[in-house]
Parts: sequence; C-alpha cells; structure tokens
Amino acid sequence: MKRLIIYGFFFACIVGFLMNHKPEPEEQIVVTNTTMSSIPAQNCHFASIQGRRSYHEDRVTCNVDLKIPRFGLNDGVEEVKIGVVAVFDGHIGSDASEMASRVFLNKFLQKNYGYQNSNPKESLKSSLVKTIEEIDAEFSKLALEYQLYSGSTAVVALIYNEKQVLVANVGDSKAFICSGKLAKELTEDHNADRLDERARVEASGGKFTFYTNSVPLLNGHFPMTRAIGDLTLKRVGIIATPEVTDWLNLTSKDEFLVVASDGIFESLSPKKVCEFLYEAEDHSDLTVLAQQIVQKAFLEGSTDNLSVVLVPL
Repeated sequence: MKRLIIYGFFFACIVGFLMNHKPEPEEQIVVTNTTMSSIPAQNCHFASIQGRRSYHEDRVTCNVDLKIPRFGLNDGVEEVKIGVVAVFDGHIGSDASEMASRVFLNKFLQKNYGYQNSNPKESLKSSLVKTIEEIDAEFSKLALEYQLYSGSTAVVALIYNEKQVLVANVGDSKAFICSGKLAKELTEDHNADRLDERARVEASGGKFTFYTNSVPLLNGHFPMTRAIGDLTLKRVGIIATPEVTDWLNLTSKDEFLVVASDGIFESLSPKKVCEFLYEAEDHSDLTVLAQQIVQKAFLEGSTDNLSVVLVPL
C-alpha cells in the first residue's frame, strides 16, 4: 500500500510539472496541424503551426488529384486532371482566411465542372480569378453586416495534367518551384516597394509612411496593397484582384512546388528552402520535410504563423 502511495505521489508530481512547465521557443515541438485543412489533403504534404503568434490565422486547402469532366468534346466526356494548392494567411483575425479556405474548392470546381470551352487552360485561369474575387465580395458583404475587420492573403497554384503550373497571388505569401538548389519564384509581393502597386493605391487616396525598418505602411499600419477582406481599406486602393502567371511548362529538373505563408520568409528565402530540400537525405515522407521547413523557420527567428505545402513534381 505504501508503495502504491509513493508511486501515486511521484506520478502526480510529474504530471504537475509537465502541465506547468512552459518550454522556451527552442524547446517547442513542431507538429503538423492536419485540422487546418478544410478538405482532405490528398497527395498533399503540408505543415502549419501557430508559431510565436497569439492566434493561428493561416489556413491551407489542397487536393492534387482532382479530375474535372468536360462535356460535348469529341462526342463524349473527357477528364482534365488538376492539382490545387492554396494558402490563405489571415490578419486581424482568422475570419477571412477561414471562410476562403472552406469555400474555395467548391466555388472553383463549380465554375469548371462540365465546361465546354475548347481551351480548358484559359477557362481554369479565368475561373480562378473569378473565384478569388467572388470570395472577397461575399466576405466583404459579411464584414459590413457583422463589423468584421479581418483580411487574408491568397496564393493558389494550379497543376494541369502534371505538366504545367499556374499561380494566382494576392498579398505577400509565396509560391515557387525548386529545381535542385535553384528557386523559380512564381509570385511577387504586393506592397509599396513595387512602384506600380504604390502608384495605384496612392491614386485612390492611400498614403504610405515609412518607419525605421524601411517598411512602407498604408495608413500607418498595413504592409500590403492587395488582400481579401480588409473592408475599411478598400476605399484607399486595397484590391483582391489576383496577379496571375502564365502557364509554366514543367521540366525534368523541377522537383518541388512550394506554396507558403509569409512567416516562412521572415527567416528563410526561397533559395534556402530549395537548398534544404536538395540537401535532405530522405524524401520518403514529404510531410516530415514540410515540418522540418516550418521548424527551421521557427528556430531561425520567424515570429509569424508558419505554413508550407510541398508538392513533388
């Protein structure tokens, strides 16, 4: 009996220590948060963590094995294979990124299901732009009704028949292709460092200020020139129209498509990510590699939420 009491007391002490001990940042374990995906992640490897922020506002949606039927072509039904990878990085709350991640795929597929356009790639590109703009319009309506102030970036990559890639971007998340150690960047951040973006916002009445870190901020606090939501900034030039690449032909040297929120790039460049993947000894589990990228960005000082999706090419 005494032995049981001693063991019980020892166990209680251990549990109490674990519950009250708060690990230092370098001690924290990085875990893939699979609940962040609003749909099943099919053949899609990702990691997403809160990091050092008080809230987790990143959302991930991905499915790289979608098949879209096309009717009325050659007197039958043909299928187009499409991969979709999307990262939504919310700010001032997760309302916008949560809504976008939940409705994006359904809206996009509805616009493409059974289409009869003779140019499927052009239809996919057009419907991608319309889907993002429609989500922004619907969220903005809700934001006005319920006084929501949040917004979200959006970076969406489409993979066509495993041969071509197209990317639509709103804000400062990134997509790029790793060819060995080389990073082929497919997005360009939307901020006032771009003269075209700055001119467009200033023409709408927006004013940028500069602080000691040389980051131009719209109305003193906002670093981007494009975003979903952010209703109060729409009147000073913030838009949700995505910037879309042309279809890029994949080559035998292209190994990974990487789509990630901007927190990754507080401490890692796309080139560093590609070098890490190139030097990794084990590629058998890409989810583990995604976790390691997130952990590396965290340990090297990133303070934001961290999300990354890896697609083998």
